[in-house]
Amino acid sequence: MGSHRSGGGSRGIARWLIAAVVAVVVVAAIAGAMVWLSGRSEQEGRNAASTCVRGDLPVHVAAAPALVESLRRVADAFNDSGKVSADYCAKIDVVGVDSPVALAALSGTWDPKLGAAPSVWIPESTVWTARLAAAKPAEVSGQPTSIASSPVVLAVRDSARPAFADVRWLDLPGKQRDLRVALPTEADSDGTYLAAQSVAAAVGRTGGAALSDDAATSPVVTGSLSRWAADAPKSTSAVAALEALTKPGDGIRAVPVTEQQLAAFARGRGEAAPVAVYPTGPTASATYPAAVLDREDTTDAHDRAAADFVAYLTEGDHAKPLAEAGFRVPGQPTPAKTAAVAFGTVEPLASASNAATIALADALTRK
Repeated sequence: MGSHRSGGGSRGIARWLIAAVVAVVVVAAIAGAMVWLSGRSEQEGRNAASTCVRGDLPVHVAAAPALVESLRRVADAFNDSGKVSADYCAKIDVVGVDSPVALAALSGTWDPKLGAAPSVWIPESTVWTARLAAAKPAEVSGQPTSIASSPVVLAVRDSARPAFADVRWLDLPGKQRDLRVALPTEADSDGTYLAAQSVAAAVGRTGGAALSDDAATSPVVTGSLSRWAADAPKSTSAVAALEALTKPGDGIRAVPVTEQQLAAFARGRGEAAPVAVYPTGPTASATYPAAVLDREDTTDAHDRAAADFVAYLTEGDHAKPLAEAGFRVPGQPTPAKTAAVAFGTVEPLASASNAATIALADALTRK
């Protein structure tokens, strides 16, 4: 029989191979830990970005009084949405301030009696934002955004409606002594300035295009507006003129106002309310420009939150409360016809430049 080889030990695994395997395991563990920590850090960052890590931030909006009730409904929805701006949860507060008063305060020193200094200003029309941009160019951050519109109409005494049949904007200055259109220029009287833009465009034969700066200061345009204003019956405000139209007399037969303004005034007044007449020709509209303000008494966080609120106003159905109040809002149905206002089709007039807008307003007030 053959014999077997015998030995005292077994062949082992090389130490260098064991060390290599351990090293690979360690490296893999470290890499996995780094990936996990990185993912956790990114998730924590996302969580932080979606929460108000710096708390609530009061953001104040000064708006034309006609907008306040509707804007507060929009602001409540925005505040409840959890929108985060610059690590804050912005809390929008809306106060009503007449546009001439707001302009004076913003052009100088903001009066605390009007409320906290605003980060957003929304007057009736670009007449006011144009004047602020001229007085303090650095204060208006970017181009104001229109949040709604309402075309100018003539609120006419019911008994005088035959005199306004088929009237054109072009006709108004020459027929002023017969038509007796009041042209108030105090608070709530943006309709007067919008009517002036419509008349100026008709006189300047723009065909709906914006009136140029040169045309706005031309003798034919400024002369027409000055004569129109000179022959107008006296009235302190649009509301006073509207009230006069509900009472016996014929001193005032009409006053230019916005559709929304007349619809709100006529509500509940029945047959005593004046009715809207839509003069033929391109027609200016109140555009309710939302201007984000860059002021010394507001911070960068306020500016960011203000811009986010303005953007919110123009998204989806967020501005529906404005449409329900009688304003025309893109993406929303035209307000329903009332006894006083038809909310009919209007030939639009393109907005003039800031300089032209100011020139027309000054011509009307004979400055």
